[in-house]
Amino acid sequence: LLTMIPEQITVSMFAINCKDIRNFYRQKYEQIVDKEIKLIARKSKDKTGELSTKFDMMEKKILATPKTIDELTDIKNFINEGHNEVEKMKQQIGECMEYYTILDDFNYEFSSADQNAKWELYGAPQRIAKVMQTQSAVLDKLKEQMIKEMELEQEEFEETLDSLALTVEGFSTYDDLTKYMDIAENVESVNERLKQCQAQ
Repeated sequence: LLTMIPEQITVSMFAINCKDIRNFYRQKYEQIVDKEIKLIARKSKDKTGELSTKFDMMEKKILATPKTIDELTDIKNFINEGHNEVEKMKQQIGECMEYYTILDDFNYEFSSADQNAKWELYGAPQRIAKVMQTQSAVLDKLKEQMIKEMELEQEEFEETLDSLALTVEGFSTYDDLTKYMDIAENVESVNERLKQCQAQ
C-alpha cells in the first residue's frame, strides 16, 4: 500500500503532499488486518473448544459402565458408529488447524492454554481410537460375564419354578380341613413366591 501511494505528487507547478493520506490508509489497513487476525483467532478457539467438548462427550459415553446388557449393547453400537463420527471430526480438525497456520503466518501469540488445547484437539482422534479399542475389549469381557450371570439366574429361576410346581401339585394331597390354617399359610407362601417369580 505504501508503494502504491507516493509521499508527494507534482501536478503542474503544484506539489501535493500525500503523507497524511498515505499514513491514514496505512493505519486503516493495519486496523483491518488486526481485526481479521483477532476474528480468525476467536473462531479457531471457539471451534477448538467445540470439537474438544464433542470428543470429551464421546469418551464419557464410551467409558460409561453399563448396568444391563441393553446398555452394554448401546455402548458397543455407539463405539461402532463412533468411527464414522471421528472421521467427520478429523476434517473439522483439519480446517481448524488451517486457521492456526494462518495465525502462525501473522506471528499471532497464543496463550499456553490455547496452545495446549490446539495440540490436545490434534491428538484427540488417536486418543478416542485407543479408548474405543480398549473399552471394546472390556465390554466384550463384561458381556460374557453378564451372559453367565443371566444363565445362572435362569437356572435358579427354573429351579424355583420346579419347586413351586411340586408344591402346587402337593396341594391335591390336602384333604384334612382341620389343618386349614397350615394349608392357608402354605398357599400364602406359594402365592408370594409366584408373585416374586412374575416380577423377575
